[in-house]
Amino acid sequence: MEAVGSLSTEVKPPPHSLVTRDGLKHAAANLVLAASFFVAALPAAASYQSSLANGIWIAGAIVMGVFSLIRLPPRTVMINARSIAATGGMLVLPCLMRPGVASAGFIAAIGLALEGMGVFGTQIARIYMGRSFGLLPANRGIVTHGPFAFVRHPIYMGWLTMSAGYALSFPSWRNALLVAIALPFMMWRIDQEEALLKTDREFVAYCDRVPCRLVPGLL
Repeated sequence: MEAVGSLSTEVKPPPHSLVTRDGLKHAAANLVLAASFFVAALPAAASYQSSLANGIWIAGAIVMGVFSLIRLPPRTVMINARSIAATGGMLVLPCLMRPGVASAGFIAAIGLALEGMGVFGTQIARIYMGRSFGLLPANRGIVTHGPFAFVRHPIYMGWLTMSAGYALSFPSWRNALLVAIALPFMMWRIDQEEALLKTDREFVAYCDRVPCRLVPGLL
């Protein structure tokens, strides 16, 4: 598949050998991505709070980290300052949230429900993606079934839902602001990925069938 101008880098399949330079680079990228999710679990773990909200956040981050270790190499990948900034903002900002005074009653129930839905939805989407999960904009094959039949980026939807649930479980201006700022970074990241994927006719046809990118019927 053709790359998008100077923004994309064509990734050649590695030769048939046990250890190659491309293979080592891919393994290193998997380790970095996994480490980023493990780091995302640290604020909740460091708080020493035994609340269910903390447990859900930690479990979700760890599962994403483990799955990141077995990703497939992409056909094409976009590596530049814009893609790194968008991806970093989308991922890092929610990880800067801090647990504090926990909410109670209805708000606490909504927060836990959103966290649980976020983790569940993200992992279901991950299962359908198989080993095609990635972080930087890339083409690892077009997935159109399961939750991808309703929105084009269900993993991002799950990450946003999980982050919003955590912010409701530990309400503060800091946590609310971090989630709010993460959303435009996420949309920026989606714009870049779709610009790359639209060189694939299969993805263009998929966009015609599934118009919503993040929230069914809304966004």
